[in-house]
Amino acid sequence: MSTPEGAAEPVLFAEDGSRPWVLLFGPVLAGVGIALESLAPGGASVPLWLGVGLLVFLYTLVLVRSRRRFLRVELTPSTLVQGSTRLPMSHVSSLRPVDEEHHGIRVLGDGPVVPRRFGAVVLRLTDGTRAVAWARDAAGLRRALDDLLRARATS
Repeated sequence: MSTPEGAAEPVLFAEDGSRPWVLLFGPVLAGVGIALESLAPGGASVPLWLGVGLLVFLYTLVLVRSRRRFLRVELTPSTLVQGSTRLPMSHVSSLRPVDEEHHGIRVLGDGPVVPRRFGAVVLRLTDGTRAVAWARDAAGLRRALDDLLRARATS
């Protein structure tokens, strides 16, 4: 399946890696800290709380950006993206059974193992090897991959 130059492919499955609302934790912490401390004798230490809020915001910003880079999952008709790894769907021949053990099989993405709290989907590649794809919603990724492979087989 090819798309015209500049046309975006439909996204069949996607996970961002992290939610952007997490970035609100630092500012909310600063606001709550200022509000609670203003009730105490002596008033609030506004610069201190703003500094704490800024530090927490910067820390969560680094976390969110790295999680969005390394834990991103996206499936289009032509490509499966796992972190910064791109696997052409033309290299995937089938899915392995759900209960198949995936230890010792090459994991797609940037790490040596399936990320914590992510489920595994074992793929059989056209060269006969196996690879492990992963997602928080592994069943959803499996369904999207299965639908795509069935559609490719009937066309």
